[in-house]
Amino acid sequence: MKINPQALWRTDLLLLFFAIGAFFCVGLGAHSYLIPSEARYIEIPRQMLVTGDWLTPHINGVPYFEKPPLFYWMQACAMSVFGMDEWAGRITTVLLTTLTCLLTYAVGRMLYGRTAGLLSALVLSTCLMGYGLAHVAMLDVPVSAFITACLACFLAAQQPPSLTLSRKEAGEGKEIPSPACGGGLGRGNLYLFMYIFSALAMMSKGLIGIVIPGMVIGAWIALTKQWKILTQTQLIPGLILFLIIAAPWHVLMAQHHPDFLSFYFIHEHFTRYLTDEHKRTAPWWFFIAITPVGLIPWVCVTPHLLRGLHPLRQTPQQVRGDNLFLLLWIILPLIFFSTSHSKLISYIFPIFPPLAILIGRKLADFWHGQLPVKSLRIDAAVVMVLVTAALVATQFLPLIPGKAGVKLAALTAISLPMLLPIIIALAWLAYTLIKNRNAKSIIVALAFVGAGIGMTANFGIAPLDTMTTKPLANQLKDRLSPDDMVVAYGTYWQDLPVYLNRNITVVDWTGELGFGVSHYPETHQWMIPADEFWQRCATTTHAVYVFVNEDGFKALPTHDNCPLHIIAQSHKTLLLEKTKK
Repeated sequence: MKINPQALWRTDLLLLFFAIGAFFCVGLGAHSYLIPSEARYIEIPRQMLVTGDWLTPHINGVPYFEKPPLFYWMQACAMSVFGMDEWAGRITTVLLTTLTCLLTYAVGRMLYGRTAGLLSALVLSTCLMGYGLAHVAMLDVPVSAFITACLACFLAAQQPPSLTLSRKEAGEGKEIPSPACGGGLGRGNLYLFMYIFSALAMMSKGLIGIVIPGMVIGAWIALTKQWKILTQTQLIPGLILFLIIAAPWHVLMAQHHPDFLSFYFIHEHFTRYLTDEHKRTAPWWFFIAITPVGLIPWVCVTPHLLRGLHPLRQTPQQVRGDNLFLLLWIILPLIFFSTSHSKLISYIFPIFPPLAILIGRKLADFWHGQLPVKSLRIDAAVVMVLVTAALVATQFLPLIPGKAGVKLAALTAISLPMLLPIIIALAWLAYTLIKNRNAKSIIVALAFVGAGIGMTANFGIAPLDTMTTKPLANQLKDRLSPDDMVVAYGTYWQDLPVYLNRNITVVDWTGELGFGVSHYPETHQWMIPADEFWQRCATTTHAVYVFVNEDGFKALPTHDNCPLHIIAQSHKTLLLEKTKK
């Protein structure tokens, strides 16, 4: 039977889209918005929908210039259709993470064959980092998706017009031609799409959308000495496309806000990277330690990546070029983020697609029996032991004396039903190993372990989240009138305006909104000092509701003309009320 390679591509992509998308949708609303980051990226599109201002991002009515708006626009569109709950706020992230998995499949298949491509997508969708970021609204998801698309287009443009791929998995032992990734797009069009995706990456998170692709592509060209590529990359039309996408918003913002460009480019890019001002510091080895954790359970395969990186269907020169490109895609961003003074776990996500591709290629060798199943069985057993030990440790860590034990005691809030996915997956993996099943069975069992870990972590966040104001906000909604005063005293909860669907008054705090508050005097109507709050509280004829943490409550001064009493508490957050006169 003759197989249509293009039909196989389309079928795989369609099936992967629905399978991975549906998988990610499970438990999408299992926990409230995480603060500060996730709630911030829900509040900004909420403001766009309420105010109709889609140009200037705002948080609680305060202009917020730190990031470009593409993700906010996508979020606002989704929320206008699906509503304001957590499922609606995260569906965009699901789609973008699914897109990243599809691109990972496409590159893996283009370089190493269909099985490697499918397994690459499996690795990315079931590893802890990939599954975890699919369930939170974070800017690192769209920027990773578009960087992956950008680099995939460049890599596809370097491939021959057709590749000869093995179709053993399709039931044929002969070799038949299969188009490279991109099909009939042509090399010139692939380069143009490279610029488009780089512009979209920049519109997602700023200059990183240029820096990472530029580093990887530039280093690869230099190391392989393929300088002629520079004359083929459609530079002029590509730059025009890039500017058409990325320039208009920046120009309009500069016209409406004179201080925008200096704050956005200097403060938010260079100052953030070079200084500790944003207080997101971590050791230089932070991402080196985070990466293997994010690869769980597939981290067990990484030792094999250094052995025999030789695809079956390419010449030695192509092997060096393709593998080198993937390695640069991993190493250079890792170095870039490690040398930054601002570090968050999700920053490192752009290196996970190439890691998944290399792991998928190695798993394909196990899948086809080209590597001994014994070594995979040992690796899987190590994963099983370590994950089991971690689960057991969660029950004993609270016994540690002192403050550490008190903090770890929260882990016991994860109930047995939440642990069932990972317990069942580990039992299945143990059964597979005991029965000496083949490599295919072990890979499938490891995938279920990854899914089980992800689901347990996702559902386990809810009882561990002590910062959310959702319970108090839901109680307040039933008694809140439009003219009542809602106050965050001494701090600011990013999710409070989201769950109340209204702006709030913030007392004695500016934090990351300091630039907007200092440059836009109209914000002083609701971003106020304590003295002004107490004066308003004493004179208003409407109800006043105050959110304050326990430490702030202890230091709260007493005012006879503004008596406040506790009406509700959630963890360390208190809700106070002054009743109407």
